[in-house]
Parts: sequence; structure tokens; C-alpha cells
Amino acid sequence: MLYGTVLGIHAAAMGTALTLLVASELLLLLGRRGTRKPVAVAFLSSRIAGPLVMIGIVAGIALVFIGGWSLLTPWLVISLILIAMLVVVEAKFVREWQARAQAALRDAATGPGVEAVVGETRALYGRLAMLTIFALVAVLMTMKADVIPFA
Repeated sequence: MLYGTVLGIHAAAMGTALTLLVASELLLLLGRRGTRKPVAVAFLSSRIAGPLVMIGIVAGIALVFIGGWSLLTPWLVISLILIAMLVVVEAKFVREWQARAQAALRDAATGPGVEAVVGETRALYGRLAMLTIFALVAVLMTMKADVIPFA
């Protein structure tokens, strides 16, 4: 019963966060055309996704212990490596861009246009890499041993 409840919380939080992050990217595409409102909604979507990811992570950690999973289970080790990669990509490609984009959104008169900041290729690739890694972790954790034959 407890495992099922925590699993539901984990899946709902992470699934909603992933959906919000994908929606954010779609809204940022509209921002490349010079429309400010979708960019503002994209950042709101990202801000909501952040706490949901934290809830999902805490629930995931609880699942490892409640479910009796070994920390050396191959799918779990690979998932943790992917999560570490996600953190690195965010720090190197997205964090600084996000601060600049939010500043441009707040004060377009003195800073670079929102369109220019939103359209930065390096940040776009970083965000797409993050979404891809996030989706890989979701698949890996959903499929577990089915994905890794030696697990």
C-alpha cells in the first residue's frame, strides 16, 4: 500500500514536471517570434516544474528504500549517472541563459530583446539535452530490468 502510494506520487510529480518542461519549450518557440507572453508563461511553467521534480526525487529515494532496491542495481546506477549528467548540462548550458532571459523579459528596454535571448542556440541545445536525459531516466525507471538485460 505504502509503496503504491509513494510510486503514484513519484510518477505524478515527475510526469507532470516533464510535461511542463516540454510545454515550456513549445512556449519558448513562440517567444522566438517576439511574443513576450508565451515566454513569461514558459518561465512560470519551469518554476512550477522545479518543485515537482524535487517532490519526485524525494519520493523516488523513498521508493528505493521501501522497495528494498539495492543501490547497485544496474538501472538505478545508470539512472543516477544520467541525473548527474542532467545537473551538469543545466549548470553549463541553461542556468546562465535562464537568468539573462528572465532579465530581458523584465526589462526589454535596456537589455537584449527577448527574441534574441530566447533564440540562443547553445541554451536551446542544453534544454533539449536536459529533456532527452529526463525522458531517458523516465523510460529507464519505468522499464527497469526490461531495458537492461543484465539487471
